Formats: sequence, structure tokens, C-alpha cells
Amino acid sequence: MTKRSLLLTVSLCALLAVSAFSRAEALGQARANHLNDLAQARANAQNGEEVVILGEGDNAFLGLSLQQRTATPQGAVLILHDQGHNPDWPVLLQQARTYLPDVGWNTLSIALPLVGGYATDAETTLNRIALALQRLNQDGQFNLVILGYGEGAYWGARYLSERLQPDQEIGYGLMMVNAKTIEPDLPDLIGSLNIAILDWVSDDDPAALSAADNRRAAARRNQLERFTQIRDPGQASFYNQATPNRTTRRLWGWLRTRMAGREGEVRTVEE
Repeated sequence: MTKRSLLLTVSLCALLAVSAFSRAEALGQARANHLNDLAQARANAQNGEEVVILGEGDNAFLGLSLQQRTATPQGAVLILHDQGHNPDWPVLLQQARTYLPDVGWNTLSIALPLVGGYATDAETTLNRIALALQRLNQDGQFNLVILGYGEGAYWGARYLSERLQPDQEIGYGLMMVNAKTIEPDLPDLIGSLNIAILDWVSDDDPAALSAADNRRAAARRNQLERFTQIRDPGQASFYNQATPNRTTRRLWGWLRTRMAGREGEVRTVEE
């Protein structure tokens, strides 16, 4: 081996070692964040809130569950936060998570998995959603709505497009809030869904508005009569506000008119 070849080999090994260390460090930080979130959630649990652990071993993750507080239960909402957010992220959906139980909806909030920093692994993410929906089934909930924010909106649509069976469509709905614009297949995923869909947009960035136009066009091409797109001005954080603001009222209103609970035959979620 020449001196130059030896130097190249050593350099490559060093780069691989740095890459492996960076990945291990990122995974370690993600695990630490998970444990910190769990400890914080347990410390803050109140008003009937339950911290639930889903999955097993290294794949275990936490969810925050609230039971509905009325005499007329409607169903359950699975909340998928944006990438890097925890299940009680204090922006945009935090109020919906805690308010919807007052109008008949159980809520279960989970975070997207972190795999190597901020990258998301498809199979891990879809299985996490399946486990959360299974938990809601086990709690007796079969009228289910996935409420996704940002990247969570994309994964909610993808899960329903890839894993929802035709005979389950009557029991599912999808609410997307400011769906991420970097996912080019989202319009096609929406076009494949024969369920009630709310596409709520408050981002006035030109790219976000163009992506919203594409989603609406896909719904029209596929004649999705139960697709609704709402464009509202952006809302500031309303963490711990006592009364529901416009966004929360819009989400609740759509649930009331499009997904009100009713009896019917259902199938449970299979991972």
C-alpha cells in the first residue's frame, strides 16, 4: 500500500468514526429528550391527564391521554405533533388537546420518533401511529380522527393512505394543520382517501399557499366531497389560555359537523 493510499484509508476510517459517533450522539440525545419529556409529563399530569407508555424496549414512547368530560361522548382524536415537538408542545394544538375533552372527545397526543437527529423513519413512524390507534381501540374508541400539525399532518395522511382498509373508512377522519410543504406526495395521499378531511392553513408563505392549492386540486380531481380547506390568519401561541380561540373553535366545529360519534360496526387497528 502506498503512502497516499494509507493516508486515504486512515482519513476514511476517521470520517466513518466521526459519522458513527455523531449518529450515536444524536440517538443518545433523542433518548435523553424522551426521558426528560416523560419526567416532565409525569410531574405536570393534572385534571385527569394520564401518561401512557406505548411500545416496548427501545421503541417505547409516551403519550398524554385525556378522557372526555361530557354525557355525550363523540370519539377520540389522536394528535401528531410536528417533528421535534413533544406531546404537550405549547403552540397551536396544546389548547385543542386539553379543550376537546370538554366537548366529548378523548385526546391522545404523541410525538413523532427521532431517528438520527431530525430524520424520520417511515416504518417506525407508521408503527407508532398504529400503536396509538390500538390504544384508543382498547379504550373503547372507534370513531377516530387523526389531527396532525406540520410533519405530523403528512404522516397522518400517509398512515391512513397506506394502512386504512376500505371497511374502516366510516370510522376515520383526518385534520391537517399547516401541513409541511416539503413532502411532494402529500396531494396524492390525500387524493387516495375516501374519508372526511380538514386542511387548515394559516401559513401565508407563498410556498405554503402553493402547496395548499395543490392539495385542494388533488381533492377536486378525485371528487372528494368530504374535503374541506380553511385558510385563516396566523395565530399566536395560546398556551394555558382559559377560553378556546378561533383555531380551536374551527377544529371543534369541523368535528361536530363532520365526525360526530355514531354507532356502527368497526374493526380494530392492526399494526
